[in-house]
Amino acid sequence: MHNLFKATSIHRMTNKIRIKFIFLHSIFFISTVSAAELDWYPKEALTQEQLSSVRQFCQGAYLDQWQASTDPNTRVLADVIVRTNEGKMRLQGGAEILQPTQSFAADEINGELDKHLQLSGNVVSRRQGQLIKASNAEVSNSEEGSEVLFEDAQFVFHDTGIRGEAGSIGKAKNGVVFIEEGFYTTCEPGSGGWQMYGSSIVLDPNIGFGTAKHIQIRVAGFPVFYFPWISFPLDQRRKTGFLFPSFGYSSDDGVSLSTPFYLNLAPQLDATITPNFVEHQGIGYDFEMRYLNERGLTTFEESSFYHDTEKQQTLRKLESKQTITENISAHALFEDNPTANKVPEVNSISLKEEDSYERSLTFNYQEGNLSSSAAIKRYQTPLSTNDSPFEWNPRFDASYFYYNDWLNYRPELQLTNFEDPDEEVTDGSRTVVNQDINFDIANSWGSITPGILHQYREYDLHSYTNNSNYNASINHVSYYLDSSIEFERTLNINSQAWRQTLEPKVSYLNSPFKDQSDIPYFDTSEKSLTYSQAFSHTRFSGNDWIGDTEQVTLGVESRLYDPNNNERWAFKLGQIFYLSDRKIDINPGVTSNDSDDSYEISTDRSKESPLLSEISYKHSELFHASLALNYDTSDDDLELGKISTSFAPNNGIRLNASYLYSIDEDTRVTDTKQSTFGTIVPLNQNWTFMYQEDYDYIDHIRSKRTAAVGYENCCVKAQLSYQHWRDDDEVFQKGIYLKFILRSLSTIGQDNGVSSIGDTYWNSGKVGYE
Repeated sequence: MHNLFKATSIHRMTNKIRIKFIFLHSIFFISTVSAAELDWYPKEALTQEQLSSVRQFCQGAYLDQWQASTDPNTRVLADVIVRTNEGKMRLQGGAEILQPTQSFAADEINGELDKHLQLSGNVVSRRQGQLIKASNAEVSNSEEGSEVLFEDAQFVFHDTGIRGEAGSIGKAKNGVVFIEEGFYTTCEPGSGGWQMYGSSIVLDPNIGFGTAKHIQIRVAGFPVFYFPWISFPLDQRRKTGFLFPSFGYSSDDGVSLSTPFYLNLAPQLDATITPNFVEHQGIGYDFEMRYLNERGLTTFEESSFYHDTEKQQTLRKLESKQTITENISAHALFEDNPTANKVPEVNSISLKEEDSYERSLTFNYQEGNLSSSAAIKRYQTPLSTNDSPFEWNPRFDASYFYYNDWLNYRPELQLTNFEDPDEEVTDGSRTVVNQDINFDIANSWGSITPGILHQYREYDLHSYTNNSNYNASINHVSYYLDSSIEFERTLNINSQAWRQTLEPKVSYLNSPFKDQSDIPYFDTSEKSLTYSQAFSHTRFSGNDWIGDTEQVTLGVESRLYDPNNNERWAFKLGQIFYLSDRKIDINPGVTSNDSDDSYEISTDRSKESPLLSEISYKHSELFHASLALNYDTSDDDLELGKISTSFAPNNGIRLNASYLYSIDEDTRVTDTKQSTFGTIVPLNQNWTFMYQEDYDYIDHIRSKRTAAVGYENCCVKAQLSYQHWRDDDEVFQKGIYLKFILRSLSTIGQDNGVSSIGDTYWNSGKVGYE
């Protein structure tokens, strides 16, 4: 009767489809009949165990009423049973035929039990996980099973929540359902969600997929999409076929169309190819192939677009993560932009436009406290005006951590051969040995931790500036002493026992000055000054320069715990007092790998750091607030101010607000004065309002603004938003975007790709079925 698809054995990929907007007039219309009688029960009628399986935003569940019989024989029940000598029978009044795997019921049943049956009036057909109701039906029986044709029918698959109705429904021996001039949906009765109408629909629960012809997708009764043919999932299995296409239109680009095609090549191998068409730009394709074995996943992606004026634009990415043994793993990454910094106009792969594209291979070994790795890393930098990052050819790392009750020892070894692809500054090999040993003398009331940090670097270098080779090295030892005392007391707050701690901290660090003017700048950067960084034993990150300092850091921390031992308040206050001038600095004007100009002897004679403070408050998930201030007591000036709050009561409201004030006294290039406000407000059980605004107080402009409304029920989640934002080129963009999910079909729509409050709603703010 119909050609069925064969089953496959790997899980289904979530289909991602992007559409801006399209509206279709009604092609045909089928009046819907309530499916409330199809074993669907509201929450009020469910037990606690049944309620636990109801998805968020759903108002009930389908409960399968099928009860398998232990009797292997067929039973016949009716008010009146008439048999003829030819083996025919007539069942009238409450007629039922009960078989081990299925049952039929109707007002009247006529025919031969093992051959052909005619069912009339209030027909009900059941098997495990499936129910069909109709006005009339015909049943053809054989040893292999039954084929049934229903008229004016309704159906439901209990496990998946799929239901529908049609002028006629055919059910094959293997449970496949054929719908003629009908619809199917996964939405609850009366929910006003989506329906898929079609002239011919085939639902095959055996392979987990369906197909349909002349399809019209309606949302809340309105037709929004039309497809001449479509294949769609019924569960998590996958098979070869077209996925949902993507449509779009804009005044600049015209009509756009993407038609993804999925290839189920083998149980461990699949691929997706997506042809792309943009009316006023050109044509192209996106391609993804995945291979999964017992050791890991390998993925290849390519996006190519043939632009009308800029010609071919291509990006490629190959990535593999493999667990070779219990202790050894490997990671390979190859990124490529072969079209001279031209990136595809339409691109759905994970690789986007970058200044440099990485090609690396890394092997890792881990056993207990010993870890090591070997890596090669190179880059492709399409634009000659951009500096290429230093390459590793190769790098070896090894580290070990030994500890007991009083001793901690952490040695690290790193060997790297740096190469400058531009041959403009200095490159060469570097050997790094770091050893940190400390004695942890601690008890319940405090701790004293004296330690030594040994840092050794050795270089074999070549300078392209003067075309010379030279060696450099530094052998450096720092000394430190960390100490803290913890006091604790019980407070009576509202007749409840709270606990408060008070922890004074003192840290001494002596890192002597050594001239490092011949040491290159491969991976050194200056750490941001925060309360936590004030107690660090190094000034710089990376393994090149060693910052000189002799300092004492004083700090005090206090925490307040509620009767359930949850931290509510945390107060931190600290300051660094310098006992000697700091001479080594990083040239703040250098931001690339210009290593020959980065090192500076620039004496910092300040005697103290800004006063560093942090305060945080948390009341479970309801409310959280934090404040961080860096206040320069010498100049009576605020260098950093950061405050953030979040409010999320149980009624679904979300309110986030933050303000960042950061002043860079050296360059003023990175000065920031910006506030962010965002809120999500449920209007009722299904509708939600969202708003976000970012304001730049330096330029006195709104740098980003988003206003949106969202709708969600058991089977539909939608978001319509207006977005206005400043892009990477400092140009303002704006647009209206529609995005929604039709559960069991696809994610449809797009936005501008800029993070906003809408992402919180879509991904985590009100998660129903993602």
